[in-house]
Amino acid sequence: MSLILLSLSQDFIYHGIAAFFYLSASVALARVTLDLRGSNAKGIKDYKLDISAVVFSYVATLLYFIHTVLSAIRWKTF
Repeated sequence: MSLILLSLSQDFIYHGIAAFFYLSASVALARVTLDLRGSNAKGIKDYKLDISAVVFSYVATLLYFIHTVLSAIRWKTF
């Protein structure tokens, strides 16, 4: 029984840390993309690719956060 609870708490902790790091990377990528907005060093195609990367990084962050919440609920109700 305690081994199962340990596994559930590790799942919760892992996904919480992963969500934090994904959010950190997403914010940094969004900042870099905003800084490149006025620059002509990169073409418009590269800028659009950066925008799509930012959107998908926030989607991945949201999914990790949802999984963290669901893991916490499962851990507390087990």
